[in-house]
Amino acid sequence: MGTACLFLAQPGGAATGLTGSTGLLFVPTAEVVSNEHFAFGGVLTDYQAFPAKKFSYFRDNKPSFYFAGYLTLGYIPRLEITIRGNGMPSAVGPGRTGPFYTDGMISMQMLAYRGSGWRPSVGFGLQDMYGFMLFNALYGVATWRIPLAEAKTCVLSVGWAAPWYSKNEGTADEDWDVNHVMNGFVIGIEYPAQPWAVALMEYDSRSFNVGMRFRPVSWCTFDIAVLRWGLDQLARNRIRGFAAHLSFSGGI
Repeated sequence: MGTACLFLAQPGGAATGLTGSTGLLFVPTAEVVSNEHFAFGGVLTDYQAFPAKKFSYFRDNKPSFYFAGYLTLGYIPRLEITIRGNGMPSAVGPGRTGPFYTDGMISMQMLAYRGSGWRPSVGFGLQDMYGFMLFNALYGVATWRIPLAEAKTCVLSVGWAAPWYSKNEGTADEDWDVNHVMNGFVIGIEYPAQPWAVALMEYDSRSFNVGMRFRPVSWCTFDIAVLRWGLDQLARNRIRGFAAHLSFSGGI
């Protein structure tokens, strides 16, 4: 039996985002958890940050926050698989079963081409293949790692996402269009502020999000983010959602 140890496969580089896939906050990057490595973490956000807050199950008893936990595995070269569970305390689950609403989620992300220099890495992903599919997206992304002074690197990720499943069929909301996180053009930047911290800025096709990613040790990251939903809210300087994310990575 192998021995498990915690460490980051790419120091100062790729980390998992709020969905559990390798990326910034919601915007993915053309990177994956390395073969025979893993990442696991937890996300806590307020109710405004949830993409489906108009879902009928949440209207009567609005939760003040939701949480998610995930495990991302890289046991196939250039392919990562994420298993994530979401929970919303005080929101009654479908059919009023269980103490509160829960939702499962399975995603995959593939590194199709590993770039170098000014040639970008290219990746593809299929998000949320199980449950109510509120986060579902089929996407392609190109990621540049741009060297800066003092051995720092800026990451630029540009892509396009489209929903592959548009309805909550089989639920009480069959005629309601899913309010996808990613549905169109996406772009994100990771800029190094300190050796142990980077700034995250992104447009996820429907909102601007900004945050900081801290790496106190090589195998642990902590994100804190402000999620602004829509250009109209941004123009009024209204902040609609907050998120905190703690992640650990390692290998076997």
